[in-house]
Amino acid sequence: METLSVPEYTPSKPAPDYTPSKPAPDYSSKLLPGEKCIQRSPCTQRGDNASFTFRERGMTLRLRDCREEDRHPCYGLGSTIRGEVALDNRRRVVAVAAKLEGRVYLSGQPSQAVNIISKERTLWESSSLNGQTCPSIMPLSMSFPTSYRERGQDRPFRLPPSFELSQPRRVAIVYTLQIIVTKSRNVPMIGKKLSREVYMSIHVRYRPRVRPSRPVPNSFSEVKQSPEDWMENVWITKPSVDTGNEAFLARCHFFFPSVRVFTASEKIPFHLRLETSPLFLHSLAKVFLPQQNPSEIEEVLNVFILRKTTVDIKGTSFSHDQVLGRGQMMLQSSSTSKAVISESAEPVTWSWNGDLRCEVPVLNTGFNTSHVSTSDYIVLSLLLPPSELRPDLSLQRVIPIRLATEPWIDRS
Repeated sequence: METLSVPEYTPSKPAPDYTPSKPAPDYSSKLLPGEKCIQRSPCTQRGDNASFTFRERGMTLRLRDCREEDRHPCYGLGSTIRGEVALDNRRRVVAVAAKLEGRVYLSGQPSQAVNIISKERTLWESSSLNGQTCPSIMPLSMSFPTSYRERGQDRPFRLPPSFELSQPRRVAIVYTLQIIVTKSRNVPMIGKKLSREVYMSIHVRYRPRVRPSRPVPNSFSEVKQSPEDWMENVWITKPSVDTGNEAFLARCHFFFPSVRVFTASEKIPFHLRLETSPLFLHSLAKVFLPQQNPSEIEEVLNVFILRKTTVDIKGTSFSHDQVLGRGQMMLQSSSTSKAVISESAEPVTWSWNGDLRCEVPVLNTGFNTSHVSTSDYIVLSLLLPPSELRPDLSLQRVIPIRLATEPWIDRS
């Protein structure tokens, strides 16, 4: 009988010593004494679930995961256009593509247009003449670039938002999404194209959301509790023309929130203190407002928000100023009872508490391109009512700010 041999058992090597990891440090979103939080502008996804369906020339385009603005699909910073394309007749289709374009239009005779972006993506393409049929549904995914380059410019520009200005000439920044279907012809002819293209074009809105980095104080009374939230701007007025009275100039102290980025729908509190003489203001009024009686001018100082738009397209240049809101001011009880412009040379001090708010809808923040740019300002205007900027006069003080489209959110 054959004997089976059993191999000797060799014990396995002992397992290596295991050293447990150090415990993870305690984490808390609450700040410890001496710690500071990095400023941030959180983003939310509310309202980003709208969907649209477009049908034209045998093509169906469905878009999803976007916002709705005036019945148009709207997208934010770097957002992706998502959806699908379907065709009623897929015979002789050899290619399907999507094209995203952005242009600046200027109306006139003739009208002018400048391309900002042109981005194309192939959704489907026949690889050979093997009778391959176009699929019934083709997914679409195409993202907005966050920046672009213009010819002759060294630095890139942030992609501007959809924009429209109606006066003094109509200017618009328009984004379109185009579906291009290429079909082969039934009977090719010598010297003729062997294919034809069918288009469907829709307008889409590009509207990046912008939030302030921190909240705005509720009122000027909080300056003692949080002085770092406020800044002071001192303005000494010295007219460029001879008023005949240079003995006492106008000195204005303007206190406003130091964040300098404000949501267009919220109040901006401020405090003003003006030190001058009624005689000096009387002299200014006679020079700059000769048609008015100085004693009838009730508001010696105006505060307002102004948006300046500058256009330069193919040699056509102009600018437009729009007053977005005027400050509501309340004269303090410690001041002179009424801001009267008289011929008195005695120095007086007026103090006001007030707030600013945009009185017209603001859909986009300021932006800058080589063709169109918009900038926002807080303007202090001595004697002159809220109107366009007058850089030739020294009666206006201009403070750059930025208007945001979304309110600040505390996510701590």
